[in-house]
Amino acid sequence: MHRRAHLRWHNGSTVEYRSLTLDDRAAWGRLLATSFGRTPEQMEQLLLWFHRGFELVTWGAWDGDRLVAQYNCRLLRLHVPGVAEPVLAGMGLNMAVDPAYRGRGLLDSVAGPVHEMITKRDCIAGVGFSSAGGLAVTRKSSSYAYQVLGPMTSSLVVLSRRRYPEPLELGESWPDGPIAIPPGDGGFVRYAATPASIHHRFAEHPFRQYSFGAWRDADEICGLVVHRPVRLRGVRGVALLAAYGDDLPGLLARWAGAVRRTGVGLVHVVTSPASPLRDALHAAGTPLTVPVSRNPYHLIARALQDDTPPVLFELDRWDCSGGDIL
Repeated sequence: MHRRAHLRWHNGSTVEYRSLTLDDRAAWGRLLATSFGRTPEQMEQLLLWFHRGFELVTWGAWDGDRLVAQYNCRLLRLHVPGVAEPVLAGMGLNMAVDPAYRGRGLLDSVAGPVHEMITKRDCIAGVGFSSAGGLAVTRKSSSYAYQVLGPMTSSLVVLSRRRYPEPLELGESWPDGPIAIPPGDGGFVRYAATPASIHHRFAEHPFRQYSFGAWRDADEICGLVVHRPVRLRGVRGVALLAAYGDDLPGLLARWAGAVRRTGVGLVHVVTSPASPLRDALHAAGTPLTVPVSRNPYHLIARALQDDTPPVLFELDRWDCSGGDIL
């Protein structure tokens, strides 16, 4: 475990480094609000949400009582082809450096200890998503050491007036009943999901509202779709965030039929290029790949062990969607 550390800058001020806890959430929330264009209150709510659902490893840099840089990583499980059980990995969340302190190497100073700590906890890799702004930092850093695998793919689906199967039920509340989460295609790297983790991700988020489509088989939910309303160039649409089920084409067809009945005709979806979800979009309507995205997310990964599976660095072996981006 890393202890407190100090560094004296050339102007005589001293920076203190240490782990962050919820006791720091006021200063932590202010830094995140400055970095991501949210209010401090929203960022404090987000930190509470993080801690309720994730195991976090954190490190921050302090100039007096001002938090000037932070890096935190959630521990998670990955399904990896050729590996029998899900493996432990770390996903970086909202790395941030105060604008007045940028250009001093603080990102490396806060990220390095976190990666050392999660390596000692047997995480095989650091994984995650980088926005356009973060991508420049990722590529510039000499020690951050993440490999940029490539961009996520953005698609539009035009819902047709075809005869869809019997529509599933839509609602703004989490559906009642047990949910069957299938193991998924073993040929892809995927984030492990459980009903509890899906509920935390979408039903408990502090300031984002999601809707759910549930496909029921007797008393069990055999398919679940998560979406939210959006405006697509001024046109009413929905963003499809995630879908869980053994029969993705059947699930999406039933979901599309239900969405079409609400008067919505456009769906936006972000996936990894080879995701089975992207392949199943034809069941919902006519899918069109968006050739240029204004703010594309990129998959990134970093090996933490000598035996980290090489498949983690192959973009076409990943199965993830917009709902995996926190």
